[in-house]
Amino acid sequence: MMSRMMMMTNERKIWEAALLLVRRHGAAAAEIAQREAQRLRRGDDELTCVVWCWIARSTAELLRPVPGKGERVH
Repeated sequence: MMSRMMMMTNERKIWEAALLLVRRHGAAAAEIAQREAQRLRRGDDELTCVVWCWIARSTAELLRPVPGKGERVH
């Protein structure tokens, strides 16, 4: 149960970071997150790179204009 709670908390933080990027940078947010992930890919901090890849993916999802096939709309 604890690992599930940690995963949920971490996932929530990923989405919060993505939302913050969108609020600050608008349509450029996904590109900014992707550049950060690319920059970190060249370094030796693999975990931070993975986190930024998640943030980039989440940011792109937030900016997507239409829902994906089978996605629920609230």
